[in-house]
Amino acid sequence: MKYTCLLLLFFISEFCFAQEDNWITSEGVITNIAYHTGKRARETATIKYKLENGKEQLGNAELFRVPFIGSLKSVGDTISINYKKSNPVLLETRSGNILSQYGMYALIILGLIFSIKPFMNKNKAS
Repeated sequence: MKYTCLLLLFFISEFCFAQEDNWITSEGVITNIAYHTGKRARETATIKYKLENGKEQLGNAELFRVPFIGSLKSVGDTISINYKKSNPVLLETRSGNILSQYGMYALIILGLIFSIKPFMNKNKAS
C-alpha cells in the first residue's frame, strides 16, 4: 500500500508540473547584435521573423559564441529559430537548443576520453 501511494503521488506530481511546449520552427533575419560582458561574454541578436499567421515579430535570442572568436553570425544573416506558440517573443536558436540539450553529454564524453589516457599510460608503465 505504501508503494502504491508513493507511485500515485509521483504520477500526480508529474501531471501537475508537465507543460506542453509547442515550439514552432521559423526562419528569421538578424537585425541587430548586442555584445554583453560580465562574468562571461555573450552576444544577443534581435531577430525579425514571421509567425504562423503571417505577422512579423521581433524577438531576442542568445547566439552561439566560439571563445576568442565570437559569433559566426552577422547583421543581415538568416537564422533558424524556434519560438513558443503561447508566447512568440520567447526565442531560441537551433544551435543553442542542441547545445543546451546535449552539451553536458558532450562534456562527460570528453572528460572520459581525457581521463582514460593517464590510466592507460599507468598500466603500460607497470
